[in-house]
Amino acid sequence: MKTSRKWFGTDGIRDVAGMGLLTPAMVSACGRALGRMLAEKGRARVLAGRDTRESGPLLLDQLAEGLLDHGHTLHDAGVLTTPAVQLLAREEQFVLAIVVSASHNPAEDNGLKFFSADGRKLADEREHEVERLMELELASASRGTGGGERVNDPGAARRYLHHIRHTLFPDLDLSRRTIVLDCAHGAAHTIGPELLRLFGARVITRGTAPDGRNINAGAGVFAVGDLAGPVRSHQALLGLALDGDADRVLLMDETGTVRDGDHMLGLLAADLLARGQLTNNVLVSTVMANFGLMQRCRQLGIHCELTPVGDRHVAAAMDRLDAAVGGEQSGHIIFRQGERRFGDGLYTALRILEVLERTSLPLSTLSDSVRKFPQLLLNVRVSRRAPLEELAELMAAQQRVEQALRGDGRVVLRYSGTELLLRVMVEGADEALVDRGAREIADAARRVLGDA
Repeated sequence: MKTSRKWFGTDGIRDVAGMGLLTPAMVSACGRALGRMLAEKGRARVLAGRDTRESGPLLLDQLAEGLLDHGHTLHDAGVLTTPAVQLLAREEQFVLAIVVSASHNPAEDNGLKFFSADGRKLADEREHEVERLMELELASASRGTGGGERVNDPGAARRYLHHIRHTLFPDLDLSRRTIVLDCAHGAAHTIGPELLRLFGARVITRGTAPDGRNINAGAGVFAVGDLAGPVRSHQALLGLALDGDADRVLLMDETGTVRDGDHMLGLLAADLLARGQLTNNVLVSTVMANFGLMQRCRQLGIHCELTPVGDRHVAAAMDRLDAAVGGEQSGHIIFRQGERRFGDGLYTALRILEVLERTSLPLSTLSDSVRKFPQLLLNVRVSRRAPLEELAELMAAQQRVEQALRGDGRVVLRYSGTELLLRVMVEGADEALVDRGAREIADAARRVLGDA
């Protein structure tokens, strides 16, 4: 039976930079472990990128040391979005790709993400192998034979932009459109505006002045509501808000209303269905999806498959069901085209823009097809991740709320995969009941799990 991973979470290895799992000793051991694993098949070409956190360059240096010590070549693309690194890894046949990023987390956090030659996250068994080798490295601090090379690759961003513009969206024309774009002071702060301008759009930018410490701070997906003013004042087609590594996007429609992953999945599935491209009439989302999305799927005759939270689970279900699109309410949307996968906030935005251009309908009209149930998500900081079913007081609170909802709603409790948080989600037709219920469960969680 496969044991759970010791250091890898749902999105690589993540912690406060320089502490815990990201001390110099741990990161160097990870680099040496990767180097040893890759050396089993000879010398490898590895691509690396990072977001704009001030801790990124040092962490990449520590990781690179072990790779170079085993003779591998590291192509350093500098600041580059996670999806861009994934795309280039696949298209340019790198054996491994690395991204130093903590995505939507605060600036003091950072993380190590690893992708295989097909651009997907490392398989579970490979992550287990890295952990096994890390333990050996921490115990012995062994050295390789050296001979590796680190190559700066400043043209990586340009190659990504060219592939998106000329290979994936050759016919899209946005020359008559104004778009507001917030890059969260993150990895897309340069290539995001540049990409939209390649399609002819007039781009109003926000969140494009990273200083190493302001990534995600009151910007991007965490401040999508702030786009309402600029969208209306500039009469923009829509607003786009990315997260720190640009794998997620949230939208602001032309009326100043926020549109999330549920809305995007609903309009994308309807468009694919109408064009005969929704394979097997199936859409994949997670247990956090709003009832409104499921109702929309039923209206269209689409099966909505729900998975645990996490893009890894969504991607696995899409493979199993041969689904063309899936994603999360958070705005992480995944597209599947044969063997290719796209989980890219900028790519998602362009797919949405294609639908708007094709239908000549505003985003508000297309999004309103998903009628959202009232939903409240509360994040409770905890000191530990105890099995929820063993917490009698918390389970009793959940049961009381579920009984009060009378079958016209639901409760979802889950731990964050990247932070010490319990996420409490309550959804139902009665907004006041949803609010009271979520707060009752959150209070119980604080009592039994400790408000760290």
